[in-house]
Amino acid sequence: MDVAMSKSKPVVVYLHRYPPEIEAFQWPALRDLAAELTPAYDLVYASMMPAGRRDEELRRQMRVLELPFTVDQTHGRDKWWKTLRWYRQMPRLLRKIEELSPAVILCKETLPMIPGQVVRLKRPTIIATSDWWWSILFGQWRWGRRLADWMEAREVRSWNQPWVRATVSTNAEKNLLAAKGMDAARIPVINAPQNPGIFRPLAPRPTKGELGLNEYEKHFAIFGIIRGGKGYDELLDWWQKLQGRHPDWKLVIIGGAGGEAWCRQQIARRKLNDAVHMTGWLPTKQEVNRWLNAMDGIIVHRRNSVDNQGIIPSALFNGLSTGRPVVASGLPGIAEIIRDGTDGYLYKPDDGDSFMATLERVLNHSAEATRIGQAGQLRAAECFNPRRAAQEHRALIDALVE
Repeated sequence: MDVAMSKSKPVVVYLHRYPPEIEAFQWPALRDLAAELTPAYDLVYASMMPAGRRDEELRRQMRVLELPFTVDQTHGRDKWWKTLRWYRQMPRLLRKIEELSPAVILCKETLPMIPGQVVRLKRPTIIATSDWWWSILFGQWRWGRRLADWMEAREVRSWNQPWVRATVSTNAEKNLLAAKGMDAARIPVINAPQNPGIFRPLAPRPTKGELGLNEYEKHFAIFGIIRGGKGYDELLDWWQKLQGRHPDWKLVIIGGAGGEAWCRQQIARRKLNDAVHMTGWLPTKQEVNRWLNAMDGIIVHRRNSVDNQGIIPSALFNGLSTGRPVVASGLPGIAEIIRDGTDGYLYKPDDGDSFMATLERVLNHSAEATRIGQAGQLRAAECFNPRRAAQEHRALIDALVE
């Protein structure tokens, strides 16, 4: 795990449990950021090892500190087990990072307590607040939400140091972080980057028949990692209710990574086996894009909870990038991106009637839906530009170094 460094350039450490090959898909500005930093900095990426092939072109732009184990991102149990190993190895990894005397640490790892450990190194630090893990772990229960709120506020207060900046994707998320105890002046807003060239319109679009679906039925897809805190159970309740009026509507659930068994149980409990199609975890993002292109619309759903109010789910910018109509929860963060009726559709959070009426609007006005879907693709390119995200991170790193 030793890394030889240049003696002439300051060191920037990029900390994330997944290797750069995975992170380059999850945060598509990584390649641009590496290119931005290379002239002036030594970039060190600290992570687990990759399970598959190494991207040598990407790795030529950085040096890598690797812990001696891999992770199967598609297997929920393996992800949890390797995350525990990541925690156990963290003190050793942080000692290695400290030995590098980094000018800046970019902490993209927001698992509970890890950013706080990085802050205690007292090195200039950027924390990317992409996920609220206490809420993810406990937020589906009322008692858990209270515990999560308390733990998150406690952790955020530990970040509130002069050498720390916490990046967010929206002003709504900035307000949330400030309410938890972070000085607003230390919270820059940098929008998340999209996956250009991966999620995109296809010509010709795949037919539903090619995917094994009925061409004469209407299909709306939701995609990503399945977990209860996102509101999948709420969505299934709504789908059960709308079947009385729209028996030809089908919900397509793409993804999984640990929540598939739970989701199938929820579907069976509501007797929705014929109304909901689960694809499981598809082998590539290109295959996900193929399915999305065949849909009548894409759903980006989040329940109205504190941990969801400011975030920009990757499903939002990836869904918009396909050019298909996107129907999303009108939460504060999402509503900063989608302008209802212009480049997407918003329904009232936690309101099943508003949800159904919005889907009806999409299907009843197909020409409008096509136009709005195309505008959504342009909106994604405008708001989620990877190069701009990389440049804004470079500027923030420069400011901390100075």
